[in-house]
Amino acid sequence: MKFKNISFFSLVFLTLGLMSLILITQLFTNKSIFALKKSNLQAVETFKINNRLQKIANFSFDLQSKLGNPNLVADEFRRIRLTDSLTMLGYNASILINELGENNFTKNIDWYVTDQLGLSFQILANHQYGKLAKQAVYADSLRSSNPGEKIYSNCLEIQKSLENSLQQVLTTNSNLAGKLSGYNRILAVFAILAVVILATLVIRKQSQQLVLIENLKNAESAALKSKNAKEEFLANMSHELRTPLNALIGFGNLLSETNLDEKQKEYLKIIQSGSNNLLNIVNDVLDLSKIEAGKLEFKKEPFNLEALFKNLELLFSDAISQKSLYYQWYIDHNIPKVLKGDADRLQQVLINLISNGIKFTNTGGLKINTALVWSENSTNEVKIGITVKDTGVGIPSEKIQSVFERFEQLENVTTRQHGGTGLGLTIVKNLVEKMGGSMSVYSEEGKGSEFSFTCIFEKCSEKEVEKDDYVVAEAPELHSYSILIVEDNKANQLFLKYLLEKYKPAVFFADDGLQAIELLKNNKYDLILMDIQMPKLDGFDTLSKIKKDFKAVPPVIAMTAYVSEQDIKKCREAGFDDYIAKPIDESALIEKILSFLPSVYNNSNNNDSLTYLKTLVGDDDVVIKEILTEMKTQWKLDVQDLWAAVEAGNQEGAKRVLHRIKSTFSPLGSDSTVYQFIIKETSLLNKENIISLDSCKRFIQGIRETTSDIF
Repeated sequence: MKFKNISFFSLVFLTLGLMSLILITQLFTNKSIFALKKSNLQAVETFKINNRLQKIANFSFDLQSKLGNPNLVADEFRRIRLTDSLTMLGYNASILINELGENNFTKNIDWYVTDQLGLSFQILANHQYGKLAKQAVYADSLRSSNPGEKIYSNCLEIQKSLENSLQQVLTTNSNLAGKLSGYNRILAVFAILAVVILATLVIRKQSQQLVLIENLKNAESAALKSKNAKEEFLANMSHELRTPLNALIGFGNLLSETNLDEKQKEYLKIIQSGSNNLLNIVNDVLDLSKIEAGKLEFKKEPFNLEALFKNLELLFSDAISQKSLYYQWYIDHNIPKVLKGDADRLQQVLINLISNGIKFTNTGGLKINTALVWSENSTNEVKIGITVKDTGVGIPSEKIQSVFERFEQLENVTTRQHGGTGLGLTIVKNLVEKMGGSMSVYSEEGKGSEFSFTCIFEKCSEKEVEKDDYVVAEAPELHSYSILIVEDNKANQLFLKYLLEKYKPAVFFADDGLQAIELLKNNKYDLILMDIQMPKLDGFDTLSKIKKDFKAVPPVIAMTAYVSEQDIKKCREAGFDDYIAKPIDESALIEKILSFLPSVYNNSNNNDSLTYLKTLVGDDDVVIKEILTEMKTQWKLDVQDLWAAVEAGNQEGAKRVLHRIKSTFSPLGSDSTVYQFIIKETSLLNKENIISLDSCKRFIQGIRETTSDIF
């Protein structure tokens, strides 16, 4: 008892100590983050001021060049543009002083800008009134005073000062980060020691439960043997039934696309009906097994409720017309047109109820009503109620309570006329409950039955529906691809051959795994479809040997009649890229094939153009976005100025802009693709005697291409 108390207080003490260490570490980290944010803000301000200095220098050089020309020719429109430029020069100078305050350099810039503005306005005024002699005098004064060069030199001094200041802040932060890192390492050592001691105490406590766990494992092992026997039986039954069904249903579908006379069509309908009924029986058994194991999965995807009901009406149109029954359905207009949930499971419930209604109804027909039960805005959910009412034979009162029990039939087993497994309503009830609803039935013998159920779905807009599932897409052509099919069943080989024929791939067959390996030694394929259960070498062993013996292995899709969760998981773990269940559905197979074939030719580029910038400012998305915005704005100005200088034949101005562009993209780092491109191209352009419009255009386009992933 004394030991237990000591252990308890030790745990409490260590836990409190560990929490204190975590708190102290967090305080140090917050201090480092605060310093980093401060330096980030200073970096952004420095970037903005540098841009403003560039604008002032550019305006000054440009206006000096234009207004210092003694042969200035300017109409009213050009005078207005020059006046606007002078105004912008003065505006940027005043903003600069407001941002930096008064110092020797800002005073000099203000003085030179004021002097340039005075001379420039005198030049424009004399030019406007035709006083060309005075204009020439002022123009000569402007050229001799050379304000552009003086402003530019002072701007450079300010830039150097800002860079030095920023460098000092970064150095200080780096030193602070080093100290904090040291403190954190010391705290981490103490934290590790505390965790080790705490873990030791916990392990000692847990060791006392090992005997109990061992006993539980033995009990679980016994239960698992029983469960595995059941799952193995279901898997084997599924495989043995689905393999021949794949050929029956597949060839039935292919045969329906050919020209048949009426008698042949009638025979074909009987074959298809029998095959589908057998498949439904297999699916019922497997669904019930999944429900009991808690492995039945539900999707959450947008679907159109009205389109689903139209699809059901089309599905049962033949059965309705054969019995001359009426079929009516109604959807409450208050129910959103598009819902989010598992449309396939809802359709499975309705198919069971409608097919039962048709089965037990000989006169009259069916009515299906859908109403809104409630709508909740806070959870964005709606609850809908659906009623399937028929005018059939009805259910005896003594049977109503047991219709949802498994293997329950309305008739005596020796006199059943309508077939079925007796699992349909059991599965329906379970599915409805899994969708957040409940189910009830009301019936009178001889007058019909009314099955009602509710389901909960999410509301969503029609824009969330990415595609219309009821539109048949044009068959894609796969003529440039080769597919190897590894399948021992000749009927299935023939079925797959004719199924893929209209998509035009090159199809090759192997009867077993060994033959497939021999073919791969001398041939290359874009995709492999492989059966699991084969003689000589099964699908799992074949794939293992292929991956071991061959360096380049194409995507491999398993074709399996085993469809339990355990079997699907086994396929994934064995290395199959995907799987498709037998009987094979054509649209599902083509969709899976298309998802892999294009990937053979895809190349990806994982280069991160912002690595250097992130190193400077950290992973601060706000700061990075702001810098990129400023960079994009400056790049647009650079393009305008470069283009204007080249058009005007101002080669020195163009070279000055080329040099400025390096500064614009410098935050991306000297190793970035765009910066390397600029270095290479500006070197070539500067060697040209005359920078032409064509070379300028190629340069601008090259930068746009290398920055397409940034801007």
